[in-house]
Amino acid sequence: MKKNKVIAFLSVLMLLIGIVLTGCGDKANNASGKEKEKINIGVMLYNYTDIQGQEIKSYCSYLENNFDVKFNYATVGSSEEDHIKGLENLLASGVDGVISGYDTALEQSVSLAEEAGVYYAVVLGDVDGSVASDYFVGGIKQFGDNPADLGALYAEKAYSAGARNIGVTSFPEFAFRDAPAIISGMTEKMKELDVNDEVTIYPTEYHSFAPENASDAVTKIISEHPEVDTIFGLGSGMDFVYPAILNSSTPGIRLLALGYNNSTTAGLEYGNILMAGTNNYTQIVANAFAQLYDRIKGKVYPDWQLNGRVNYVTLKSVEEANSFNKYVIPNVKSEGSVTADELKEVMMTYNESATWESLQKLTTRTLSEIEAARN
Repeated sequence: MKKNKVIAFLSVLMLLIGIVLTGCGDKANNASGKEKEKINIGVMLYNYTDIQGQEIKSYCSYLENNFDVKFNYATVGSSEEDHIKGLENLLASGVDGVISGYDTALEQSVSLAEEAGVYYAVVLGDVDGSVASDYFVGGIKQFGDNPADLGALYAEKAYSAGARNIGVTSFPEFAFRDAPAIISGMTEKMKELDVNDEVTIYPTEYHSFAPENASDAVTKIISEHPEVDTIFGLGSGMDFVYPAILNSSTPGIRLLALGYNNSTTAGLEYGNILMAGTNNYTQIVANAFAQLYDRIKGKVYPDWQLNGRVNYVTLKSVEEANSFNKYVIPNVKSEGSVTADELKEVMMTYNESATWESLQKLTTRTLSEIEAARN
């Protein structure tokens, strides 16, 4: 009798252990399932320490808090070999999509992504149609449909501020393909404004990707053209060109900058800086993310085009700089350029009637339009 009771007890005990283990297994499977449900997107940039990297990473963190997404960051060099190595590491980690800052080794990159079944987007520049793939989401025009229009804005500010002898320095054309159009736009607009033929714009001095290179370019401009009163800095205008001017033999030269940093507001206030500007990195990431997310979810805009658009913010006054800090690069991204709710309205995953053009409209809002939407 006792033997039967022991057997019965052991049977019940084994049953209970089985139930517990099954429950643990279900929990583990469910946890794994939840993890797998998260979309994993890789990001490839040269660094994450400047305003570009910081703002991109900050907005990605905001997206992680509002979507089932996780971002995986890779720091890549400027060479094609470094770029491909970084991409291969991301693909091996199991990402579902990739946001690349650059079109480096584009054909090979898209090919590798396609082989892995991973969607690929370029965000710091537009791309041509020579690379075709169902996994290629495309690029983004940083300066609108016509970069020359941006150059014209700088010309208007320069002329009204009394700039008459203007030097120009920029990253090389291979690294900054929009630079020639921006410089041309400035030059042509200045010819239109300069009815008395008072303005001289000197040939562009190109510099590479280190502060000392920009300093050399500024020194050469001042040495060859001591009458220069203003420099148009297109290659890290605030981080590289501005310090080079301040440390030069003629620190009173004024700056027209493509760039922004913590010195910009003070520079505008004191008149050292006539005009600054920078990409709206929230808009850039929002544009690419919306398209990647939809593609991964099996959605494609019926009106999709290869290159999206974002607004390039220009700052000519302290008031505009203050608004920029409040509405474009705020610490609380829900108060910034594109909120999660606004983005969902133009994503097909959340709104079947959403269109690619509605996404572009959202990501091309100007500083004043963003400010109006928040007030």
